[in-house]
Amino acid sequence: MAVISRTLFLTLLLALLALLSASPSLAQSHQDNEVLLQKKVSRLEAKASKNKGVIQLDSLAFEDVMAKPRNYSMVVLFTAISPEFNCVPCLNFDPEYKMVAAGWSKLANKSQLFFSILDFKAGQAIFQKFGMNSAPSVLYFPASSSYSGDASQDRYDFGRSGFQAEPFAAWLQARSGINVKVQRPFDFMGLAVKILGTFTAVFTVTVFAKKGHKIFTSKYFWSTISMIIIFVMISGHMWNQIRNPPYSMPTQQGRSGFIASGFQNQFGLETQIIAVLYSLLTGAAIGLIAVVPRIENPVGQRATVWVCMGMFTLVFSVLIQVFKAKNPGYPFTLMFR
Repeated sequence: MAVISRTLFLTLLLALLALLSASPSLAQSHQDNEVLLQKKVSRLEAKASKNKGVIQLDSLAFEDVMAKPRNYSMVVLFTAISPEFNCVPCLNFDPEYKMVAAGWSKLANKSQLFFSILDFKAGQAIFQKFGMNSAPSVLYFPASSSYSGDASQDRYDFGRSGFQAEPFAAWLQARSGINVKVQRPFDFMGLAVKILGTFTAVFTVTVFAKKGHKIFTSKYFWSTISMIIIFVMISGHMWNQIRNPPYSMPTQQGRSGFIASGFQNQFGLETQIIAVLYSLLTGAAIGLIAVVPRIENPVGQRATVWVCMGMFTLVFSVLIQVFKAKNPGYPFTLMFR
């Protein structure tokens, strides 16, 4: 019995000595992990600062940023913005997502959360791992949580919240607890429209007050109102009110794009361009029908005919080019190729 007790005591003593000898190495290992994690966060901050708060990922980079240890949260936008995919929703949400990321990058505690983009061409393996067969899709990965390929993380619902930056920022605030202010660029066009609308309203009220009866019984007044309504409807303004598309969208070359590809999509600026083209075509036709017959001078009459016909041909050629921009397979042209 004494031998067993002595053996048990020696075993416990050796275990205690082993534990004490391992403690410094465990502490050193924990310290090394902290150093590695800090370097990892510093790299992510540097990448985010170079691209206005957004980190571009590929399959390997995704695995790296999601690997433990991870004391930060990640928002990943799974998208497909390459031209061959023709993903209009991806193009619509891309600037809104980057707007929220830029606002987040201005906060003091921005290292708690990072914004990243994983394009399908650069991360097909990750798309397959998460079973994603559509884009765009946004997943939120909280800090210090393990990730798997079953897409079980928190997903942003585009069908319920839409593609605007404001509801997306509110969705992030509910998860991170930090408010992100969305700062949109100043809308000079909107201000100009408001000023013009106010001036038109004041002028209309003033004129109506003096000559209301003559105006309301004038065929020119009602013809003008009818044409304005027609221009607004055939240019797609009602579709804009229903679908709320972006005003314009930057192209892959960084220029401002104002014609959306395909007949199921359009931009707000595109609607205004079409309305102006239709107005010019109508003006040329009215000039030929109503103005030319009233000109008594043959030289002036002939010159007016040439001007109206030239404007009609030029504007109609531009309209065909817009049609070709939406449908590259359209084979016909007029003045331009």
